[in-house]
Amino acid sequence: MVRNKLFAILLCVTTLVCGVLSAVPVSAQSYTVAQVQRLCDGIVAYNGYHNAQAFIDGYLTDNAGTMSEFYVLALSQSGDYDFSRYENALLSYLDNHTVASATSREKYALTLAAIGSTDRYISDTADEAIGGMGMMSLVFGLHLLNNGYHSSLYSTDGLLSEILSREMEEGGWAVMGSWGDVDVTAMTLQALAPHYGGRGDVTAAIDRAVDWLSTKQLDSGGFKTMGAENCESAAQVVMALSDLGIDPQSDGRFRKNGTSVMEAMLDYRLSNGGFSHTGSDGNATATVEVFCALTAYRRMCYGQSGFYQLDHVVHGAPSGKDSGGSGDSGGGSQSGGNSGASGNGSSGGSDSGSGGSDHSGDSHVEVDSNGNRVIIVNGQRLIESTNAAGEKVTVNVSETESPPRETRVFSDEHGDFQSGATSDAAVHAATADESGSGSYKPYAILGVIAVAGGVCAALYLMKKRNKKHYIAVAAIAAAGVLFILLTNFESAEEHYQPPETEGDFTVTLSIRCDTIKEAEKKSSAIPDNCVILDTTEFTASSGDTVYDVLQNAARTYRILIDNRGSDGAAYIAGIDGLYEFDYGELSGWMYRVNGEFPDVGCQSCTVHDGDNIEWLYTTNIGKDL
Repeated sequence: MVRNKLFAILLCVTTLVCGVLSAVPVSAQSYTVAQVQRLCDGIVAYNGYHNAQAFIDGYLTDNAGTMSEFYVLALSQSGDYDFSRYENALLSYLDNHTVASATSREKYALTLAAIGSTDRYISDTADEAIGGMGMMSLVFGLHLLNNGYHSSLYSTDGLLSEILSREMEEGGWAVMGSWGDVDVTAMTLQALAPHYGGRGDVTAAIDRAVDWLSTKQLDSGGFKTMGAENCESAAQVVMALSDLGIDPQSDGRFRKNGTSVMEAMLDYRLSNGGFSHTGSDGNATATVEVFCALTAYRRMCYGQSGFYQLDHVVHGAPSGKDSGGSGDSGGGSQSGGNSGASGNGSSGGSDSGSGGSDHSGDSHVEVDSNGNRVIIVNGQRLIESTNAAGEKVTVNVSETESPPRETRVFSDEHGDFQSGATSDAAVHAATADESGSGSYKPYAILGVIAVAGGVCAALYLMKKRNKKHYIAVAAIAAAGVLFILLTNFESAEEHYQPPETEGDFTVTLSIRCDTIKEAEKKSSAIPDNCVILDTTEFTASSGDTVYDVLQNAARTYRILIDNRGSDGAAYIAGIDGLYEFDYGELSGWMYRVNGEFPDVGCQSCTVHDGDNIEWLYTTNIGKDL
């Protein structure tokens, strides 16, 4: 009897304790600061280095100006490192490259400021670039002013007012259009954060934007941009909240179904320490943005300033040395999340640079002036691309001659589609049908194996029977086989194959660049009438997107499409040799469906029967269309 009573009392106490615990909120420290630091260490290891200083002196210095800057910003805000080698490499890069965008200049200037440089490139950029490329150049310009630099273009108050004037009616900010964009809003908050509690209108705008972001959070805890949930959007929100002193793990506004935005971001972590964009493959942009977000969170936990508040160095006065940083040097182009000039998605995160080459015997890789990777094999120029099955392919761009392309164009006179020939300019598609692709691979692999066997036989006959020789031959052969499996080489005819299946309905598509009709043509491929493809009918199926129709057009009419986006988030940087920034820092490609500019990327915009799709080149982020 006594035993039963004790058991009953214990059961009641256990039930009471469980009930109390279930009512207690989830701890704000699901990930401790130490765990966050280990995640950062894992990202450094993912890049192939055992410590941050080796990472700086190696990869980041070697890639200064192209892929290193946000890593350097984060590392400068998280420890005491020697950036002298990197600084010299970046200044050398800036001396030898021409800046393509105001936002890129600001990125380089901020990075130099973060590592304590006093080069005049920083002050020149503040004087010349702020606001030169729309919304994001205002945001990154404010980061410079927040760190004590002065500009002849804007005062801090003036810049704050300009940014506030661009707030969307429903809340948040965007590069273009009428709807707020998660990434752009989060990045704007990062710049506004130091002014919270100062100007009343700034504080109110920040509060509205935070509430707006909360409404955009998905049930998974993450965020969408360009119609796809992705790691980078969550990372930008984590950075913004951390800069504002809002815990991204515990704040109730940013927990959905018990999952915080921090947890949603870290769900993209891979076993090797890197991070994916949307799926299972490592993604460089996602990985560096998470690195920055984790750095911002650690700084919040330690009571330090925001990610872009560079309070560990003294800024403002340039040194006497002149590295050529007059504002006419710099490099690369930053698009998507940091520009969006082409507007074929609200934001996206494509950061590309040009220049440089990697030579190895008769085969080497170059990067052309448009940022395309060109493979040179025994004098043949090959360009990397993606086929319809999503595989990486390599196309011989020397085979560009083609007969006049036949198309059915809409006739205003007859109100119908008529047959006719369009321009016979030498063009090629950046998407390819997979027919024939990879058919050479079994023979190539057998060839590698045969050569390896022959070498081993020769070694044996020469009585060189040390196991190391055979292991080396096997390793080289394995590398050759792997290269064959991961790379597809296609002829131009294989590459330009239209889809074989008929769709369920029809849409129309046109590609025009009327905005540059009076300007000097920068590419011989641009037709005099600026009509790359007149209104043309295509078939489509349920679930097809604007991007799918564009791919169809590219394959059918041999039109070069340069997609610099990631899987599920296509970003069209160039069409038929006409690229973003070719006609100013606000120029690029946009698309319109039935006269409206959608607020999602082209790979997230599904098409329907009778839709009229237009790809249009703008020189002023759509204001001239």
